[in-house]
Amino acid sequence: MQLKSISYKRVLNLGNYENKHLELFAEVALGEDENAAILELMELVERNIRSQIGKQFQKEILDLEAQRNKLSDEVYYLKQELIKLGKIKDEPAKEDNPDIPFETGGTASSDPGNF
Repeated sequence: MQLKSISYKRVLNLGNYENKHLELFAEVALGEDENAAILELMELVERNIRSQIGKQFQKEILDLEAQRNKLSDEVYYLKQELIKLGKIKDEPAKEDNPDIPFETGGTASSDPGNF
């Protein structure tokens, strides 16, 4: 039996109830090693489906960061408006420290039921 064409399809679960499909077709030349052609096609699909997903996630991350920055600017602007209206007092800006998972102050209790 002589193979004339081959295809390889990959369905990749994106983890958010979405899938990505990539399928490539190739013609097998007369005398070409069929197994090598199949392997080459499989590697091409696997390499390309993953690189496209990486680019997609990078774009989504950049979009989310831009949204976060826009919201931070809006919060700052609204706080300034509230200060002008006398609704809140002007407080010095707190430094965000990602190493501290909670605000300092108060007393700690060894009793897990005591919040």
